[in-house]
Amino acid sequence: MGLIVRDAHKRYADKTVLDGFSLRFPKRGIICLFGPSGCGKTTLLNCIAGLEALDSGEIARDGIRRISYLFQEDRLLPWFSALKNVAAVLPGRGKENLHAAARWLRRAGLEGEDQQKLPVQLSGGMRRRAVIARALAYGGDLFLLDEPFQALDEKAKLREIALFRAQAAESLTVFITHDRREAGLLADVVYCLEGPPMRIVSEKTASH
Repeated sequence: MGLIVRDAHKRYADKTVLDGFSLRFPKRGIICLFGPSGCGKTTLLNCIAGLEALDSGEIARDGIRRISYLFQEDRLLPWFSALKNVAAVLPGRGKENLHAAARWLRRAGLEGEDQQKLPVQLSGGMRRRAVIARALAYGGDLFLLDEPFQALDEKAKLREIALFRAQAAESLTVFITHDRREAGLLADVVYCLEGPPMRIVSEKTASH
């Protein structure tokens, strides 16, 4: 049960990214995929999300019905304010959604008039806070986070890490980072990777 990657193979032209990669994830908690750029981490997340297909192998998502994916890019709708970007993923209607979105944005550190600004009017760090608020507001059984804290200063990183830690008991989170400190602060288990093709070189259990 849960998320299992079995004998995954993925190739682009002359580059083999996954070559028999397998990994069984826990039902809950935070797992970090730590490794150099280009080793296959984002490809694996895309395949887990169903955005890309494996050439062969299997990804089992038993009991996982809702996936929240936070991409490296902000991917905010440019014609919506930060507030409406978050409200757009909520299941309710009208003012109810806007009030809930405002609460998530405040928790992520975006308050007041900044919530009403379009993405182009926000700094990189502010946009990242909005993206994090949107991912958490959408919720799910599985969170996929690809370099989630880029463009954030240290104080903001710690706040967002605390937000994700708070929801970790209820769901599974798989996140990618190049930052050892982020990995140590957020993850329950860190898989150190090399590649391509991607392979696990070590597994570390974090202590918080």
